[in-house]
Amino acid sequence: MKIHLFESREPQCFYSVPNIITVLRLSCSLVFFVLAITQMNPTYNFIGFGIHWLGDFIDGFYARKFKQETILGAEIDIIADRVEILFFYVNFLYFRPYLFLPVVLYLIDYTFIDFYLSYQFIKYDIISPNYFYKVDKVVYLLNYSPGGKFCNSSIVTLLLIFLPQIQIVATIIAAILIGVKLFSIYLLNKKRLKTKRGDYLSL
Repeated sequence: MKIHLFESREPQCFYSVPNIITVLRLSCSLVFFVLAITQMNPTYNFIGFGIHWLGDFIDGFYARKFKQETILGAEIDIIADRVEILFFYVNFLYFRPYLFLPVVLYLIDYTFIDFYLSYQFIKYDIISPNYFYKVDKVVYLLNYSPGGKFCNSSIVTLLLIFLPQIQIVATIIAAILIGVKLFSIYLLNKKRLKTKRGDYLSL
């Protein structure tokens, strides 16, 4: 079978290079997360997190650059991100148990509430959460714009890694993120109910 590395793919395609990259970064990061706990070495945990971060950037960049964004790719990307972050923070909490509160709040936000919110894209005619601006501009700006993504995926983690002494700030931000996600879910549900009501009235 001839593999076309740089040819565009249809959104419904099963195979794409970014999908392979996503699976590879998930596998590689998990190896280091397991090593971190079995070897009792936090360095491996940060290596695993670095693979997650770099791999997440590469698969997204590749998909957009070569027009290989697929619905399956978006789904496995969402799942891989949550699995990697969950493993990282379970290990992180083992090595730094005093950061329990901000870590738990952030995990509730990212691996549960944000997972639910991100997966809502399949209910609309879009390829991935990156196109939520076609559905609701406020939801997009708060969560999936470049600034929204940075706030949602990086600020709390960077604070906990480099400035653990001000964990209260990370705790507050994690709580705010939960509020933002719940508000975004409310907006989507409100829009969906309004659309359904409009469809009903048009019958």
